[in-house]
Amino acid sequence: MKNEVPQLSIESPMRSAMKGFTWRLVATFTTILIVYFITGEQAKALQIGAIEFVTKFVVYYFHERAWVRISFGQCQSETVEKPDFS
Repeated sequence: MKNEVPQLSIESPMRSAMKGFTWRLVATFTTILIVYFITGEQAKALQIGAIEFVTKFVVYYFHERAWVRISFGQCQSETVEKPDFS
């Protein structure tokens, strides 16, 4: 018996949130380093990093969820055979 699953998948809100969170960790660390190298002040670098993390996480999440609703660049594809593990 063949199980067919569409190749194009839709991302869940939780996946969008996790992608945003992990990206913000990387990007915020970079920002903290840049601010520290420019100012030499650890406290200021951490403050700016914290503000940037929260603000850009929220913006990224809504941006990601908006793109889930936009069909631009998405293609209809044939279904692919899914292995039957039962």
